[in-house]
Amino acid sequence: MICFGNRIEMMVDRFLLQDTDNVRFCKTEPTPLGKALGFDRPWEGLGSLGLTVFDDAGTVKCYYRGFPDGQSDYSEKQVSCLAVSPDGIRFSPYPVNEIPYGEWTQNNIVRMDTFCHNFAPFLDPNPHCRPQERYKAIGGLISQGGIHVFGSPDGIHWHMLADGPVITKGHFDSMNLAFWNPHTKLYHCYFRWNYTDVTSPEFPNLCRGIHSCTSEDFIHWSDPRPNEYEEGLVDQLYTNAATPVPGAEHILVSFPMRFHEMRKKVQDFEGNPYGSRGVSDAVFMSSRDGVHWDRTWKDAWLGGGLYSHEWTQRNFITLGGIIVRGDSFLLYTEKNYMWEDDGIWVYSVPKYRFLSLYADNRSGCITTKPLHFVSDDLFLNYSTSAYGYIKITVTDMDGRELFRSGEIYGNELSHKIHMENLSGSFGTLKIELKEAHLYAMGSAMS
Repeated sequence: MICFGNRIEMMVDRFLLQDTDNVRFCKTEPTPLGKALGFDRPWEGLGSLGLTVFDDAGTVKCYYRGFPDGQSDYSEKQVSCLAVSPDGIRFSPYPVNEIPYGEWTQNNIVRMDTFCHNFAPFLDPNPHCRPQERYKAIGGLISQGGIHVFGSPDGIHWHMLADGPVITKGHFDSMNLAFWNPHTKLYHCYFRWNYTDVTSPEFPNLCRGIHSCTSEDFIHWSDPRPNEYEEGLVDQLYTNAATPVPGAEHILVSFPMRFHEMRKKVQDFEGNPYGSRGVSDAVFMSSRDGVHWDRTWKDAWLGGGLYSHEWTQRNFITLGGIIVRGDSFLLYTEKNYMWEDDGIWVYSVPKYRFLSLYADNRSGCITTKPLHFVSDDLFLNYSTSAYGYIKITVTDMDGRELFRSGEIYGNELSHKIHMENLSGSFGTLKIELKEAHLYAMGSAMS
C-alpha cells in the first residue's frame, strides 16, 4: 500500500503504476539558456571542468576545476575556482584573492593542489552539521589512496576532516560527488568504477560505471555498492551528477555522461592529453533507494547539435546540483571540452518536468496501484493541447466510485483538485489522458 498525497511523485518510473493503456513516457526537452561561464582566465586551461552548483542564501555558487594546459591529472598546479550568480544564468568569478597563481594575485582560486582534479564542494543542510563544516567537499585520486573529505566554515578556507582517504575502493579519476540527503538522513557519495570484466565493441577494454557509499557522519562510509539497472550495464557511464530533486528528495536523479569510446566524428581534433577518440552525450535516470536506478528514458537527455565542438571526447558532463529559480529547475553541463570555447552551459526544465506520461489523440489511461490517501487534495503538474484533457476517477478497494472530475485542460505546474472526505481512505486512481502530458502529482508543487 502506497501512502499518497503527502509528497510529490514525478512520472519518471513505474512506481505508482498498476496498468497502462496507450500511454508512453516522454522526455521534456531542456531549454538552453546560454553559456553560464567560460574558462578564459590564465589559470583555466582547456581541461577545466565544472563540478558542482548549489544555492547559498540566494546566491548560486559554482565550483570548478582550473586545469593547466599541457599538464597531467596529477599536476599540483590544478586549482579549485569559485564563480557566483544571483540568477543562476550568468556567473562571475568570485574575488578570493588569497592564492597567487604565478603573477596573478587577483583571482577566484580557493585551493591549489592535486585534490583539485575533482574537488567537489556542497552546502551541508544536515541540521546537526557543525558550523566549521557547513560546507563540505570530497576529492582525491587513486594515487592519493582514494576519496578524502574536507570541511569549511565559508566555502573558501578548507581543512581535512580525516587523516587519510575515507573511501578507498574505486577508480575515482573523474567527477565524484557527495551530498546530504534529507530523506534518508545520510550522506551519499557517488564515484567512478572501472569494470574490467565488461566489454563490448563500444568499450573494448573496460566499462566505466558508478558505485556509491553512504555515511552518517561523512567520515565512516559503507562498502561500495554498484548502481543496478533492470537492463544491466549496457552503456559506458563516465560521470554521475547524482542529486536529490528539490522538494521531492525521496527521488534521486542522475545525468551521467555516456561515453562511446570508439567513435571519432571530428577528424582533425587531437585534444589533449587524452587523444582525439570518443563522442558522448548525457542520459537521465532516477532512483528511490540510491542503488537501483530506473532508465525509463533510455535515449539521450542532452546531446550534440550542429556545432562540431560538441562531437569530440568528453562533452555533456553535467554538474552536480539542481538550482530552483521561479518555476524552473536549472541544470548545468560542460561542453566543448578541450576547445578554446569550452565552458559551462545552463539549461532549464519546468519544475518536476523531467519526464511525462503522454497519450495522443486516441486517448489513453493509467491505473495506479492501491493507495492510502492522506489528503483531500490532489495536485497535478500537467499540460494538454487545446483539445486535450485529463480526467481523474477515484475508486475504493471494492471498486466503488468515490470521485470523478470533469475535463482538466491547460498547462499548470500545480492544479488543485479537492475531494471531500478522501483523506484516510484506500483506493486507486484512474487517470484518462488525451493529447496530454502528466508530469507529477501528489502534494502541492508550488
